[in-house]
Order: sequence, then C-alpha cells, then structure tokens
Amino acid sequence: MTKLYSEAFKKPLMWVLSGTAVLLGALMVIGTFWDLEIAQAVAVSPHGFLYYAFGVGFEFLGFWPAILVDAGLFLALSIFAKKKVFKIAFIVLASMFMIGGVFGSVFFTLSNHGHSMSRAISGTISFFAGSGLTFGFWWLLNKSDRVTLKRLTYILAIGAIMAFFTNLTAFLMQVFWGRYRFYVVEGYGAPFTQWFRPFGRGGTAEDFFGSNSFPSIHAASVASIAMLLPIAWALKAKKSTRIIFAVITIVMLICVPLSRMVLSWHYLTDVVFSLIVGLVFFVISLLVIDKLFGERFKKFLSDTEPEKEKEKNGVGV
Repeated sequence: MTKLYSEAFKKPLMWVLSGTAVLLGALMVIGTFWDLEIAQAVAVSPHGFLYYAFGVGFEFLGFWPAILVDAGLFLALSIFAKKKVFKIAFIVLASMFMIGGVFGSVFFTLSNHGHSMSRAISGTISFFAGSGLTFGFWWLLNKSDRVTLKRLTYILAIGAIMAFFTNLTAFLMQVFWGRYRFYVVEGYGAPFTQWFRPFGRGGTAEDFFGSNSFPSIHAASVASIAMLLPIAWALKAKKSTRIIFAVITIVMLICVPLSRMVLSWHYLTDVVFSLIVGLVFFVISLLVIDKLFGERFKKFLSDTEPEKEKEKNGVGV
C-alpha cells in the first residue's frame, strides 16, 4: 500500500477487516445449519410497529449507502474537472444516481408493501427530490478545502468500485440462483433450499413469485456504509465524529440486513453472503486503486497540499 494511508491507519484497518471476516464467516456457518429456524424466529406478521418502523424503515434506508458513494464521487470529480463538458457530465451522472435513489427507496418500498403511485407523480417527486439532494451534496462538497476533498475523492473511488461490483454480483446471483424467499416458503408452500444449492430459473422456480432470495441486494448496498470509517479518517475528523460514524456504520450494517429478515424477504445466509461479497470487493478495490492509481493519487494529493502537511503525513494521507 502506498503512503496515501499512514501506517497508523493500516494497522487498525487490517484488524477491523480480519475481525469482520471472522464474524461473517461464523454467521454464515450458523445460517447454513439453522437458516429456516432463524427465519421463523425473526420474521413478524405484516403489520404493527416492528414491521413498519423497523422493517420498512431500514428497508428504505438500505437503498442509500451505495447510491451516495457513487453520487459523491461524481460530484467530487465535477469540482476538479477542468473542462466544462466533464463538469456537466459528472453532475448529470450524480443526479441520475440521486433521482434513481429517491425512486428506488420510496416507490419500490411502497410497491413491495402493496402501495403504489401514478407514474406522473412518482416521476415528478423523484426528479425534484433527487435534483435537490444533488445540489445539497454538491454545495457541501464545495465548502470543503481542496486537500480534504482530494482525500475524500480517493476514498469515494474505492467505495464506488466496491459498490458497483458488490451490487452487480448480488443482482446476477439473484437472477440465476432461484432461491425462494422465506414468505413464499411459509405462505405458498414453496420448497426451502439451502443457500449453496441453487435452484435455477425456469420450471418450478417460476411457479412462485419471489424466487430471488439469495443473496440480498439491500445488504449488498448497505455494505458501502463501511466507507464512513475511512472517510472519517480521510477528513481527519474529531474523535467524537469518528465515534458517531462508527455507531452509524454498525447500526446500519446490523439493522438493514436484520430488517430484511423481519420482513420475511431474506434468510440469514442471504444477507451475510452479501456482506461477505462487499468485504471482498472492498479489499480488491483498495488494492486496485492503490496499485493502478496510487502514484497518480499521490501527485493528485500533493499538488495543493501545504509543505507542513506533506511532512506530517509523509506525502499523502
């Protein structure tokens, strides 16, 4: 790893990654033996406070981590882009992610629970809300000094690669795996299958709605929330801010996957597997960015970094 990260950052990062890998591996083993029993114990009936406030609430939030990482990267790049055409292109891309995020989080969540809105209303709300969020995010980034923003761009680049491949893997596996969701098994008599035995698409799998349980796309998306920890380090945030970021990260990584189980949409192995995929792609993304673009990022950071800051950090962050 280049000097973009200080040695003081590398050691705790390795410990966090190792501990997370052990924990997720243990949960995957537990789920392999007791997936159905755990789902039966955790799932609640589709009404009441726990179902809506916890289940639907965190289902809504689960869309956002990957979206914000991607949109944030494009907005940061728009600030540094020297040509106007690239500035506009990056802002448009960020807006598309934000508008899609509003549509996905609000309207997919509503439709998943038997509610709907007209296309005209949903499209209008998505456009204005997404555009407003894009402007607000862009305004916040513009208030940052250039050194801080460059560090943030580096972290967001890692997160964007991680988010893309984690969500793509989860989506493609859902398409071809053919595992029945828990509510389909319980309510419609579909067969329960272990996560390591793909049922496949077509034939019997198509006789039931909800044969795309494994793995969880919500859990794949929320894996990107882990980027809050290196972001706090890159921003050189105060200890209190780092603690807040850590608490938000832990709460989201626990509650969003758990909400998918509370709603009967996923098993333990569905959500844990997605988090494992996210962990793998985080490490890969870190190595890819470091090996392929490490020298460019060192130059990118040092171009405007004060001499005292360079001496303190050893060229980079």
